[in-house]
Amino acid sequence: MEDLYDKKYGSMDLVPEELAVTISRISAEINREISVLINRRGVVAYISIGDSGTVTLPQVDGRRGTARLSAIRCIHTHPSGGGMLSQVDVSTLQKLRLDTMIAIGVVDGQPSEIYTGCLNHEEGVDIYGPFSIGDTRLNYIYRIIEELDASAKSEIYENEEEAETAILVGLETSQSRLENITSKDAQESLEELEELAKTAGAVVVDKVLQKKQTEDSAYYIGKGKIEELSLMCQARDVQLLIFDDELSGAQIRNIEEMIKVRVIDRTTLILDIFAQRAVSKEGKLQVELAQLKYKLPRLMGMGTQLSRLGGGIGTRGPGEKKLEVDRRHIRRRITGLEQELKQLEKRREFLRSNRTSNNTPVIAIVGYTNAGKSTLLNRMCGSSVLVEDKLFATLDPSARQLTMSDGREAILIDTVGFIRKLPHDLIEAFKSTLEEAVHADMLLHVVDASNENVSMQISVVEKLLEELGASTKNTILVLNKQDLIKDGRRISTVGYSAVCEISAATGYGIEQLLEKITEGFMHQLKEVNLLVPYNDGWVMPYIYENGQIIHQEYEEGGIKVKALVKVEKVSRLADFMVV
Repeated sequence: MEDLYDKKYGSMDLVPEELAVTISRISAEINREISVLINRRGVVAYISIGDSGTVTLPQVDGRRGTARLSAIRCIHTHPSGGGMLSQVDVSTLQKLRLDTMIAIGVVDGQPSEIYTGCLNHEEGVDIYGPFSIGDTRLNYIYRIIEELDASAKSEIYENEEEAETAILVGLETSQSRLENITSKDAQESLEELEELAKTAGAVVVDKVLQKKQTEDSAYYIGKGKIEELSLMCQARDVQLLIFDDELSGAQIRNIEEMIKVRVIDRTTLILDIFAQRAVSKEGKLQVELAQLKYKLPRLMGMGTQLSRLGGGIGTRGPGEKKLEVDRRHIRRRITGLEQELKQLEKRREFLRSNRTSNNTPVIAIVGYTNAGKSTLLNRMCGSSVLVEDKLFATLDPSARQLTMSDGREAILIDTVGFIRKLPHDLIEAFKSTLEEAVHADMLLHVVDASNENVSMQISVVEKLLEELGASTKNTILVLNKQDLIKDGRRISTVGYSAVCEISAATGYGIEQLLEKITEGFMHQLKEVNLLVPYNDGWVMPYIYENGQIIHQEYEEGGIKVKALVKVEKVSRLADFMVV
Protein backbone atom coordinates (compact mmCIF):
# COMPACT_ATOMS: atom_id res chain seq x y z
CA MET A 1 0.00 0.00 0.00
CA GLU A 2 2.80 2.43 0.88
CA ASP A 3 4.29 1.93 -2.60
CA LEU A 4 1.23 3.69 -4.03
CA TYR A 5 2.54 6.99 -2.62
CA ASP A 6 5.52 6.68 -4.98
CA LYS A 7 3.33 6.27 -8.05
CA LYS A 8 2.32 9.11 -10.37
CA TYR A 9 -0.67 8.63 -12.62
CA GLY A 10 -1.61 10.35 -15.87
CA SER A 11 -3.54 13.57 -15.38
CA MET A 12 -6.25 12.37 -17.81
CA ASP A 13 -6.49 8.80 -16.49
CA LEU A 14 -9.49 9.06 -14.14
CA VAL A 15 -9.32 5.48 -12.79
CA PRO A 16 -5.80 4.06 -13.37
CA GLU A 17 -6.13 0.33 -14.08
CA GLU A 18 -3.03 -0.62 -12.06
CA LEU A 19 -4.33 1.26 -9.02
CA ALA A 20 -7.85 -0.19 -9.33
CA VAL A 21 -6.52 -3.77 -9.54
CA THR A 22 -4.15 -3.30 -6.58
CA ILE A 23 -6.62 -1.79 -4.14
CA SER A 24 -9.37 -4.26 -5.20
CA ARG A 25 -7.09 -7.24 -4.44
CA ILE A 26 -6.02 -5.88 -1.04
CA SER A 27 -9.56 -4.80 -0.17
CA ALA A 28 -10.84 -8.34 -0.79
CA GLU A 29 -8.03 -9.87 1.29
CA ILE A 30 -8.71 -7.73 4.37
CA ASN A 31 -12.46 -7.22 3.74
CA ARG A 32 -12.15 -3.49 4.33
CA GLU A 33 -12.79 -0.42 2.23
CA ILE A 34 -9.68 1.30 0.87
CA SER A 35 -9.71 4.93 -0.17
CA VAL A 36 -7.09 6.77 -2.27
CA LEU A 37 -7.08 10.54 -2.79
CA ILE A 38 -5.31 11.74 -5.96
CA ASN A 39 -4.70 15.37 -6.93
CA ARG A 40 -4.89 16.76 -10.48
CA ARG A 41 -1.14 16.27 -10.96
CA GLY A 42 -1.68 12.52 -10.58
CA VAL A 43 0.03 12.36 -7.16
CA VAL A 44 -1.44 10.21 -4.36
CA ALA A 45 -2.24 12.61 -1.51
CA TYR A 46 -3.74 10.25 1.07
CA ILE A 47 -4.61 6.57 1.60
CA SER A 48 -6.94 5.31 4.31
CA ILE A 49 -8.41 1.94 5.32
CA GLY A 50 -11.88 1.66 6.84
CA ASP A 51 -14.09 -1.31 7.72
CA SER A 52 -16.23 -3.54 5.52
CA GLY A 53 -18.79 -0.79 4.90
CA THR A 54 -17.18 2.60 5.43
CA VAL A 55 -13.96 4.54 5.36
CA THR A 56 -13.20 7.88 7.03
CA LEU A 57 -11.61 10.61 4.94
CA PRO A 58 -9.60 13.58 6.23
CA GLN A 59 -10.42 17.24 5.71
CA VAL A 60 -8.90 18.27 2.37
CA ASP A 61 -5.97 20.67 2.72
CA GLY A 62 -5.16 23.37 0.16
CA ARG A 63 -8.76 24.26 -0.63
CA ARG A 64 -9.12 27.14 -3.10
CA GLY A 65 -12.16 28.75 -1.50
CA THR A 66 -15.51 27.29 -0.50
CA ALA A 67 -17.01 27.72 -4.00
CA ARG A 68 -14.23 25.96 -5.94
CA LEU A 69 -13.68 22.22 -6.21
CA SER A 70 -10.89 20.75 -4.10
CA ALA A 71 -8.83 19.49 -7.10
CA ILE A 72 -8.85 16.05 -5.44
CA ARG A 73 -10.59 12.90 -6.64
CA CYS A 74 -11.37 9.96 -4.37
CA ILE A 75 -11.14 6.37 -5.61
CA HIS A 76 -12.36 3.79 -3.10
CA THR A 77 -13.47 0.17 -2.99
CA HIS A 78 -16.69 -1.57 -1.97
CA PRO A 79 -15.62 -5.10 -0.92
CA SER A 80 -19.30 -6.08 -0.75
CA GLY A 81 -19.38 -6.22 -4.57
CA GLY A 82 -21.65 -3.32 -5.59
CA GLY A 83 -20.16 -0.11 -6.96
CA MET A 84 -23.16 2.21 -6.43
CA LEU A 85 -22.31 5.26 -4.29
CA SER A 86 -23.63 5.14 -0.72
CA GLN A 87 -25.23 8.04 1.11
CA VAL A 88 -21.97 8.53 3.04
CA ASP A 89 -20.09 8.68 -0.30
CA VAL A 90 -22.47 11.35 -1.63
CA SER A 91 -22.31 13.39 1.58
CA THR A 92 -18.49 13.25 1.63
CA LEU A 93 -18.36 14.37 -2.01
CA GLN A 94 -20.51 17.40 -1.14
CA LYS A 95 -18.79 18.22 2.13
CA LEU A 96 -15.21 18.04 0.80
CA ARG A 97 -16.21 19.36 -2.67
CA LEU A 98 -14.19 16.63 -4.34
CA ASP A 99 -13.67 16.67 -8.10
CA THR A 100 -15.38 13.30 -8.18
CA MET A 101 -16.16 10.36 -5.91
CA ILE A 102 -15.38 7.00 -7.56
CA ALA A 103 -16.55 3.67 -6.12
CA ILE A 104 -15.20 0.33 -7.36
CA GLY A 105 -17.22 -2.79 -6.67
CA VAL A 106 -14.97 -5.76 -5.83
CA VAL A 107 -15.88 -9.33 -6.84
CA ASP A 108 -13.46 -12.22 -6.19
CA GLY A 109 -10.64 -9.75 -5.61
CA GLN A 110 -11.12 -8.06 -8.98
CA PRO A 111 -12.64 -4.66 -9.85
CA SER A 112 -16.14 -5.11 -11.28
CA GLU A 113 -18.53 -2.20 -11.82
CA ILE A 114 -17.46 1.42 -11.33
CA TYR A 115 -19.70 4.36 -10.46
CA THR A 116 -18.64 7.98 -10.21
CA GLY A 117 -20.41 10.99 -8.72
CA CYS A 118 -19.93 14.70 -9.48
CA LEU A 119 -21.42 17.85 -8.02
CA ASN A 120 -23.83 19.77 -10.24
CA HIS A 121 -24.68 23.49 -10.51
CA GLU A 122 -27.58 23.11 -8.03
CA GLU A 123 -25.18 21.74 -5.37
CA GLY A 124 -26.72 18.30 -5.84
CA VAL A 125 -24.91 15.17 -7.06
CA ASP A 126 -25.12 13.45 -10.46
CA ILE A 127 -24.11 9.77 -10.51
CA TYR A 128 -22.72 8.09 -13.66
CA GLY A 129 -22.21 4.41 -14.39
CA PRO A 130 -21.80 1.55 -14.31
CA PHE A 131 -18.44 1.53 -16.10
CA SER A 132 -15.78 -1.13 -16.41
CA ILE A 133 -12.00 -0.77 -16.11
CA GLY A 134 -10.58 0.86 -19.26
CA ASP A 135 -13.93 2.31 -20.33
CA THR A 136 -13.04 5.44 -22.35
CA ARG A 137 -16.30 7.10 -21.34
CA LEU A 138 -14.81 7.62 -17.89
CA ASN A 139 -12.55 10.32 -19.28
CA TYR A 140 -15.59 12.46 -20.21
CA ILE A 141 -16.02 13.00 -16.47
CA TYR A 142 -13.08 15.42 -16.74
CA ARG A 143 -15.16 17.72 -18.96
CA ILE A 144 -17.91 17.80 -16.32
CA ILE A 145 -15.34 18.65 -13.63
CA GLU A 146 -13.77 21.43 -15.73
CA GLU A 147 -17.14 23.01 -16.56
CA LEU A 148 -18.25 22.99 -12.92
CA ASP A 149 -14.97 24.41 -11.65
CA ALA A 150 -14.92 27.12 -14.31
CA SER A 151 -18.45 28.27 -13.48
CA ALA A 152 -17.64 28.27 -9.76
CA LYS A 153 -14.56 30.39 -10.42
CA SER A 154 -16.55 33.03 -12.30
CA GLU A 155 -19.49 33.28 -9.92
CA ILE A 156 -19.67 36.02 -7.29
CA TYR A 157 -20.72 34.70 -3.92
CA GLU A 158 -22.18 36.90 -1.22
CA ASN A 159 -20.55 36.55 2.17
CA GLU A 160 -23.57 35.38 4.06
CA GLU A 161 -23.07 33.28 7.15
CA GLU A 162 -24.74 29.92 6.77
CA ALA A 163 -26.20 28.24 9.84
CA GLU A 164 -24.04 25.43 11.17
CA THR A 165 -25.59 21.96 11.23
CA ALA A 166 -25.21 20.20 14.57
CA ILE A 167 -25.78 16.92 16.38
CA LEU A 168 -26.50 17.12 20.12
CA VAL A 169 -25.02 14.50 22.46
CA GLY A 170 -26.09 13.68 26.01
CA LEU A 171 -24.98 11.07 28.54
CA GLU A 172 -26.95 9.21 31.19
CA THR A 173 -24.82 7.28 33.72
CA SER A 174 -25.50 5.02 36.69
CA GLN A 175 -24.10 7.77 38.92
CA SER A 176 -26.62 10.28 37.59
CA ARG A 177 -29.45 7.86 38.40
CA LEU A 178 -28.13 7.58 41.97
CA GLU A 179 -28.36 11.38 42.13
CA ASN A 180 -32.08 11.12 41.18
CA ILE A 181 -31.44 12.33 37.62
CA THR A 182 -33.85 10.19 35.59
CA SER A 183 -33.88 9.32 31.90
CA LYS A 184 -36.69 11.87 31.54
CA ASP A 185 -34.46 14.54 33.12
CA ALA A 186 -31.61 13.67 30.75
CA GLN A 187 -33.95 13.86 27.74
CA GLU A 188 -35.38 17.19 28.91
CA SER A 189 -31.86 18.57 29.36
CA LEU A 190 -31.09 17.54 25.78
CA GLU A 191 -34.26 19.27 24.55
CA GLU A 192 -33.21 22.42 26.40
CA LEU A 193 -29.80 22.12 24.74
CA GLU A 194 -31.64 22.08 21.40
CA GLU A 195 -33.30 25.39 22.30
CA LEU A 196 -29.90 26.82 23.23
CA ALA A 197 -28.42 25.62 19.93
CA LYS A 198 -31.26 27.22 17.96
CA THR A 199 -30.80 30.46 19.90
CA ALA A 200 -27.11 30.41 18.94
CA GLY A 201 -28.08 29.96 15.27
CA ALA A 202 -27.37 26.26 14.75
CA VAL A 203 -29.59 23.85 12.82
CA VAL A 204 -30.04 20.67 14.87
CA VAL A 205 -30.23 17.58 12.64
CA ASP A 206 -30.20 14.90 15.35
CA LYS A 207 -30.00 14.23 19.10
CA VAL A 208 -28.16 11.28 20.67
CA LEU A 209 -28.54 10.16 24.32
CA GLN A 210 -25.96 7.54 25.32
CA LYS A 211 -26.40 5.33 28.39
CA LYS A 212 -23.23 4.11 30.13
CA GLN A 213 -22.12 2.97 33.57
CA THR A 214 -19.66 5.87 33.87
CA GLU A 215 -18.36 8.73 31.78
CA ASP A 216 -15.44 7.81 29.50
CA SER A 217 -12.46 9.92 30.61
CA ALA A 218 -11.01 10.01 27.07
CA TYR A 219 -14.08 10.11 24.79
CA TYR A 220 -16.92 11.04 27.21
CA ILE A 221 -19.47 8.65 25.62
CA GLY A 222 -16.98 5.94 24.58
CA LYS A 223 -14.80 5.43 21.54
CA GLY A 224 -17.27 3.12 19.79
CA LYS A 225 -20.09 5.64 20.00
CA ILE A 226 -17.78 8.39 18.73
CA GLU A 227 -17.01 6.21 15.68
CA GLU A 228 -20.77 5.91 15.05
CA LEU A 229 -21.12 9.68 15.34
CA SER A 230 -18.29 10.11 12.84
CA LEU A 231 -20.32 8.23 10.22
CA MET A 232 -23.46 10.22 11.10
CA CYS A 233 -21.53 13.46 10.62
CA GLN A 234 -20.26 12.36 7.21
CA ALA A 235 -23.66 11.12 6.06
CA ARG A 236 -25.54 14.25 7.14
CA ASP A 237 -22.84 16.86 6.47
CA VAL A 238 -22.69 17.86 10.14
CA GLN A 239 -20.27 20.65 11.05
CA LEU A 240 -20.64 20.74 14.82
CA LEU A 241 -21.06 18.36 17.77
CA ILE A 242 -22.55 19.88 20.93
CA PHE A 243 -22.27 17.92 24.19
CA ASP A 244 -24.75 18.47 27.01
CA ASP A 245 -22.11 18.55 29.75
CA GLU A 246 -18.78 20.22 30.34
CA LEU A 247 -15.93 18.41 28.55
CA SER A 248 -12.27 18.40 29.52
CA GLY A 249 -9.66 19.75 27.12
CA ALA A 250 -8.37 16.23 26.46
CA GLN A 251 -11.87 14.94 25.65
CA ILE A 252 -12.44 17.75 23.14
CA ARG A 253 -9.09 17.06 21.45
CA ASN A 254 -9.62 13.27 21.31
CA ILE A 255 -13.13 13.56 19.86
CA GLU A 256 -12.13 16.19 17.27
CA GLU A 257 -9.19 14.08 16.11
CA MET A 258 -11.45 11.07 15.55
CA ILE A 259 -14.54 12.76 14.18
CA LYS A 260 -13.00 15.60 12.09
CA VAL A 261 -15.66 18.17 13.04
CA ARG A 262 -15.70 20.95 15.62
CA VAL A 263 -16.69 19.94 19.15
CA ILE A 264 -18.12 22.24 21.84
CA ASP A 265 -19.92 21.64 25.13
CA ARG A 266 -22.95 23.19 26.82
CA THR A 267 -20.83 25.77 28.63
CA THR A 268 -19.18 26.99 25.42
CA LEU A 269 -22.62 27.22 23.78
CA ILE A 270 -24.07 29.32 26.61
CA LEU A 271 -21.02 31.58 26.59
CA ASP A 272 -21.44 32.02 22.83
CA ILE A 273 -25.07 33.06 23.28
CA PHE A 274 -24.08 35.52 25.98
CA ALA A 275 -21.42 36.95 23.66
CA GLN A 276 -24.08 37.48 20.97
CA ARG A 277 -26.51 39.10 23.41
CA ALA A 278 -24.16 41.41 25.35
CA VAL A 279 -24.87 45.06 24.51
CA SER A 280 -23.43 47.17 27.33
CA LYS A 281 -19.71 47.58 27.97
CA GLU A 282 -20.06 45.78 31.30
CA GLY A 283 -21.93 42.88 29.70
CA LYS A 284 -19.28 42.43 27.02
CA LEU A 285 -16.47 42.53 29.58
CA GLN A 286 -18.26 40.00 31.80
CA VAL A 287 -18.74 37.57 28.91
CA GLU A 288 -15.12 37.88 27.78
CA LEU A 289 -13.93 37.26 31.34
CA ALA A 290 -16.06 34.11 31.62
CA GLN A 291 -14.84 32.84 28.22
CA LEU A 292 -11.18 33.35 29.10
CA LYS A 293 -11.51 31.70 32.52
CA TYR A 294 -13.14 28.73 30.84
CA LYS A 295 -10.57 28.59 28.05
CA LEU A 296 -7.41 28.86 30.19
CA PRO A 297 -7.32 25.31 31.66
CA ARG A 298 -8.39 23.84 28.30
CA LEU A 299 -5.59 25.12 26.06
CA MET A 300 -4.11 21.62 25.89
CA GLY A 301 -7.34 20.31 24.43
CA MET A 302 -7.82 22.69 21.55
CA GLY A 303 -6.71 20.24 18.89
CA THR A 304 -5.24 21.78 15.77
CA GLN A 305 -6.32 25.27 16.79
CA LEU A 306 -3.04 25.86 18.66
CA SER A 307 0.50 25.29 17.45
CA ARG A 308 2.81 23.81 20.07
CA LEU A 309 5.71 26.12 19.25
CA GLY A 310 5.95 29.83 18.61
CA GLY A 311 8.84 32.02 17.50
CA GLY A 312 12.34 30.60 17.79
CA ILE A 313 14.19 32.05 14.79
CA GLY A 314 16.66 34.71 15.84
CA THR A 315 15.98 34.22 19.56
CA ARG A 316 19.00 31.96 20.31
CA GLY A 317 16.84 29.06 21.39
CA PRO A 318 14.06 26.71 20.35
CA GLY A 319 11.43 29.31 21.12
CA GLU A 320 8.89 29.56 23.89
CA LYS A 321 5.99 27.15 23.71
CA LYS A 322 3.02 28.90 22.16
CA LEU A 323 0.90 27.23 24.81
CA GLU A 324 2.73 29.22 27.50
CA VAL A 325 2.54 32.43 25.46
CA ASP A 326 -1.23 31.97 25.19
CA ARG A 327 -1.55 31.22 28.90
CA ARG A 328 0.36 34.33 29.91
CA HIS A 329 -1.61 36.49 27.49
CA ILE A 330 -4.92 35.14 28.81
CA ARG A 331 -3.88 35.63 32.46
CA ARG A 332 -2.90 39.24 31.73
CA ARG A 333 -6.20 39.85 29.96
CA ILE A 334 -8.17 38.27 32.84
CA THR A 335 -6.43 40.59 35.32
CA GLY A 336 -7.18 43.61 33.13
CA LEU A 337 -10.85 42.65 32.75
CA GLU A 338 -11.27 42.14 36.48
CA GLN A 339 -9.85 45.60 37.15
CA GLU A 340 -12.18 47.21 34.57
CA LEU A 341 -15.18 45.42 36.06
CA LYS A 342 -14.23 46.60 39.56
CA GLN A 343 -14.39 50.19 38.32
CA LEU A 344 -17.82 49.56 36.78
CA GLU A 345 -18.95 47.89 40.01
CA LYS A 346 -18.12 51.10 41.91
CA ARG A 347 -20.49 52.96 39.58
CA ARG A 348 -23.18 50.34 40.20
CA GLU A 349 -22.69 50.68 43.96
CA PHE A 350 -23.02 54.47 43.63
CA LEU A 351 -26.37 54.05 41.84
CA ARG A 352 -27.51 51.66 44.57
CA SER A 353 -26.53 54.11 47.30
CA ASN A 354 -28.54 56.82 45.52
CA ARG A 355 -31.61 54.60 45.56
CA THR A 356 -31.05 53.88 49.25
CA SER A 357 -30.68 57.56 50.14
CA ASN A 358 -33.85 58.36 48.19
CA ASN A 359 -35.61 55.47 49.96
CA THR A 360 -36.93 54.20 46.66
CA PRO A 361 -37.97 50.54 46.96
CA VAL A 362 -36.12 48.23 44.56
CA ILE A 363 -37.83 45.18 43.06
CA ALA A 364 -35.79 42.64 41.08
CA ILE A 365 -37.42 40.32 38.54
CA VAL A 366 -35.73 36.91 38.63
CA GLY A 367 -36.55 33.60 37.00
CA TYR A 368 -35.66 30.92 34.50
CA THR A 369 -34.68 32.08 31.04
CA ASN A 370 -37.61 32.75 28.67
CA ALA A 371 -40.12 32.88 31.54
CA GLY A 372 -41.41 36.27 30.36
CA LYS A 373 -39.48 38.62 32.67
CA SER A 374 -38.88 41.35 30.07
CA THR A 375 -42.50 41.15 28.88
CA LEU A 376 -43.61 41.68 32.48
CA LEU A 377 -41.28 44.68 32.88
CA ASN A 378 -42.68 46.23 29.70
CA ARG A 379 -46.28 45.56 30.76
CA MET A 380 -45.88 47.03 34.26
CA CYS A 381 -43.72 50.03 33.34
CA GLY A 382 -44.86 50.81 29.80
CA SER A 383 -41.29 50.35 28.55
CA SER A 384 -39.90 48.71 25.42
CA VAL A 385 -37.15 46.35 26.55
CA LEU A 386 -36.25 43.77 23.86
CA VAL A 387 -38.59 40.77 24.01
CA GLU A 388 -37.93 37.58 22.02
CA ASP A 389 -39.12 34.00 22.32
CA LYS A 390 -35.52 32.87 22.73
CA LEU A 391 -33.31 31.84 25.61
CA PHE A 392 -31.29 34.70 27.14
CA ALA A 393 -32.95 37.42 25.03
CA THR A 394 -32.13 39.79 27.91
CA LEU A 395 -28.56 39.87 29.17
CA ASP A 396 -27.91 43.39 30.43
CA PRO A 397 -30.14 44.35 33.39
CA SER A 398 -32.78 47.00 32.71
CA ALA A 399 -34.16 49.33 35.43
CA ARG A 400 -37.49 51.14 35.03
CA GLN A 401 -39.70 53.24 37.30
CA LEU A 402 -42.83 51.52 38.62
CA THR A 403 -45.87 53.21 40.18
CA MET A 404 -47.41 51.02 42.88
CA SER A 405 -51.12 50.82 43.76
CA ASP A 406 -50.81 53.47 46.49
CA GLY A 407 -49.07 55.92 44.15
CA ARG A 408 -45.58 55.41 45.54
CA GLU A 409 -42.67 54.98 43.15
CA ALA A 410 -40.36 51.95 42.99
CA ILE A 411 -37.53 50.76 40.76
CA LEU A 412 -38.20 47.53 38.83
CA ILE A 413 -35.07 45.72 37.59
CA ASP A 414 -35.06 42.97 34.94
CA THR A 415 -32.16 40.54 35.45
CA VAL A 416 -30.47 37.86 33.33
CA GLY A 417 -32.33 34.55 33.21
CA PHE A 418 -31.17 31.44 35.04
CA ILE A 419 -30.81 27.98 33.51
CA ARG A 420 -29.80 24.52 34.68
CA LYS A 421 -26.07 23.78 34.47
CA LEU A 422 -25.34 27.52 34.37
CA PRO A 423 -21.54 27.70 33.97
CA HIS A 424 -19.71 28.53 37.21
CA ASP A 425 -17.38 30.96 35.39
CA LEU A 426 -20.43 32.79 34.08
CA ILE A 427 -21.94 33.09 37.57
CA GLU A 428 -18.65 34.49 38.86
CA ALA A 429 -18.26 36.94 35.96
CA PHE A 430 -21.86 38.16 36.23
CA LYS A 431 -21.87 38.24 40.02
CA SER A 432 -22.18 42.04 40.20
CA THR A 433 -25.18 41.92 37.84
CA LEU A 434 -26.81 38.97 39.60
CA GLU A 435 -26.34 40.74 42.93
CA GLU A 436 -29.12 43.13 41.92
CA ALA A 437 -31.30 40.39 43.41
CA VAL A 438 -29.26 40.42 46.64
CA HIS A 439 -29.61 44.19 47.11
CA ALA A 440 -33.29 44.36 46.12
CA ASP A 441 -36.03 44.95 48.70
CA MET A 442 -38.33 42.45 46.99
CA LEU A 443 -38.08 39.70 44.37
CA LEU A 444 -40.62 38.79 41.71
CA HIS A 445 -39.85 35.16 40.88
CA VAL A 446 -41.41 34.81 37.42
CA VAL A 447 -42.08 31.30 36.13
CA ASP A 448 -43.50 29.98 32.88
CA ALA A 449 -46.53 28.17 34.30
CA SER A 450 -47.27 26.63 30.89
CA ASN A 451 -43.93 24.79 30.78
CA GLU A 452 -44.03 21.08 31.60
CA ASN A 453 -40.74 21.43 33.52
CA VAL A 454 -41.93 24.33 35.68
CA SER A 455 -41.14 22.57 38.99
CA MET A 456 -37.56 21.89 37.90
CA GLN A 457 -37.18 25.49 36.72
CA ILE A 458 -38.43 26.87 40.05
CA SER A 459 -35.97 24.60 41.86
CA VAL A 460 -33.02 25.77 39.70
CA VAL A 461 -33.79 29.44 40.39
CA GLU A 462 -34.24 28.84 44.13
CA LYS A 463 -30.89 27.05 44.30
CA LEU A 464 -29.06 29.86 42.48
CA LEU A 465 -30.72 32.50 44.68
CA GLU A 466 -29.52 30.55 47.71
CA GLU A 467 -25.96 30.54 46.32
CA LEU A 468 -26.18 34.31 45.83
CA GLY A 469 -27.49 34.82 49.38
CA ALA A 470 -30.90 36.10 48.28
CA SER A 471 -33.12 33.17 49.26
CA THR A 472 -34.58 34.91 52.35
CA LYS A 473 -35.79 37.97 50.44
CA ASN A 474 -39.45 39.01 50.47
CA THR A 475 -40.57 37.15 47.32
CA ILE A 476 -43.73 36.94 45.23
CA LEU A 477 -44.07 33.83 43.04
CA VAL A 478 -45.47 35.06 39.71
CA LEU A 479 -47.08 32.29 37.65
CA ASN A 480 -46.87 33.77 34.16
CA LYS A 481 -48.28 32.67 30.78
CA GLN A 482 -51.68 31.68 32.19
CA ASP A 483 -53.10 32.26 28.70
CA LEU A 484 -51.08 29.29 27.41
CA ILE A 485 -52.18 26.75 30.04
CA LYS A 486 -54.60 24.26 28.54
CA ASP A 487 -54.59 21.29 30.93
CA GLY A 488 -55.54 23.09 34.16
CA ARG A 489 -52.39 21.91 35.93
CA ARG A 490 -51.67 23.02 39.49
CA ILE A 491 -48.20 24.10 40.56
CA SER A 492 -46.80 23.54 44.05
CA THR A 493 -46.32 26.89 45.78
CA VAL A 494 -45.10 25.54 49.12
CA GLY A 495 -42.77 28.03 50.79
CA TYR A 496 -44.29 31.10 49.12
CA SER A 497 -46.60 33.33 51.17
CA ALA A 498 -47.47 35.47 48.14
CA VAL A 499 -48.46 33.95 44.78
CA CYS A 500 -50.02 35.67 41.78
CA GLU A 501 -51.30 34.22 38.49
CA ILE A 502 -50.78 36.52 35.50
CA SER A 503 -50.28 36.75 31.76
CA ALA A 504 -47.74 39.45 30.97
CA ALA A 505 -48.65 39.12 27.28
CA THR A 506 -52.38 39.86 27.73
CA GLY A 507 -52.28 41.93 30.93
CA TYR A 508 -54.34 39.44 32.94
CA GLY A 509 -53.58 39.65 36.70
CA ILE A 510 -51.27 42.69 36.50
CA GLU A 511 -53.47 44.84 38.79
CA GLN A 512 -53.57 42.06 41.40
CA LEU A 513 -49.77 41.75 41.17
CA LEU A 514 -49.35 45.50 41.77
CA GLU A 515 -51.59 45.22 44.84
CA LYS A 516 -49.53 42.33 46.21
CA ILE A 517 -46.32 44.31 45.66
CA THR A 518 -47.81 47.29 47.51
CA GLU A 519 -49.03 45.05 50.35
CA GLY A 520 -45.59 43.49 50.58
CA PHE A 521 -43.98 46.86 51.19
CA MET A 522 -46.78 47.95 53.55
CA HIS A 523 -45.86 45.08 55.87
CA GLN A 524 -42.37 46.53 56.07
CA LEU A 525 -43.56 50.10 56.80
CA LYS A 526 -45.73 51.68 59.47
CA GLU A 527 -47.68 54.90 59.04
CA VAL A 528 -46.90 57.45 61.77
CA ASN A 529 -48.00 61.01 62.61
CA LEU A 530 -45.27 63.14 64.14
CA LEU A 531 -44.69 66.63 65.43
CA VAL A 532 -40.99 67.35 65.04
CA PRO A 533 -39.60 70.34 66.99
CA TYR A 534 -37.43 72.68 64.93
CA ASN A 535 -34.46 72.17 67.27
CA ASP A 536 -34.41 68.35 66.73
CA GLY A 537 -32.57 68.55 63.43
CA TRP A 538 -31.73 64.83 63.20
CA VAL A 539 -35.36 63.63 62.92
CA MET A 540 -36.23 64.69 59.36
CA PRO A 541 -33.06 63.16 57.81
CA TYR A 542 -33.77 60.00 59.85
CA ILE A 543 -37.27 59.75 58.36
CA TYR A 544 -35.93 60.28 54.82
CA GLU A 545 -33.33 57.58 55.45
CA ASN A 546 -35.74 55.00 56.87
CA GLY A 547 -39.04 55.76 55.26
CA GLN A 548 -41.06 58.04 53.06
CA ILE A 549 -42.84 61.32 53.89
CA ILE A 550 -46.46 61.41 52.75
CA HIS A 551 -47.30 64.93 53.91
CA GLN A 552 -45.71 67.71 55.95
CA GLU A 553 -46.69 71.19 57.06
CA TYR A 554 -44.94 73.81 59.15
CA GLU A 555 -46.62 74.92 62.39
CA GLU A 556 -45.62 77.14 65.27
CA GLY A 557 -44.54 74.22 67.46
CA GLY A 558 -42.65 72.33 64.75
CA ILE A 559 -43.09 70.33 61.56
CA LYS A 560 -46.23 68.19 61.41
CA VAL A 561 -45.33 65.03 59.48
CA LYS A 562 -47.29 62.07 58.13
CA ALA A 563 -44.84 59.36 57.03
CA LEU A 564 -44.26 55.68 56.34
CA VAL A 565 -41.30 54.41 58.37
CA LYS A 566 -39.63 51.00 58.49
CA VAL A 567 -41.22 49.00 61.30
CA GLU A 568 -37.91 48.31 63.03
CA LYS A 569 -37.01 52.04 63.03
CA VAL A 570 -40.29 53.41 64.44
CA SER A 571 -39.39 53.03 68.14
CA ARG A 572 -36.77 55.77 67.97
CA LEU A 573 -39.47 58.26 66.94
CA ALA A 574 -41.81 57.44 69.86
CA ASP A 575 -41.21 60.81 71.60
CA PHE A 576 -42.50 62.73 68.56
CA MET A 577 -45.68 60.75 67.83
CA VAL A 578 -49.06 62.48 67.98
CA VAL A 579 -52.60 61.22 67.49
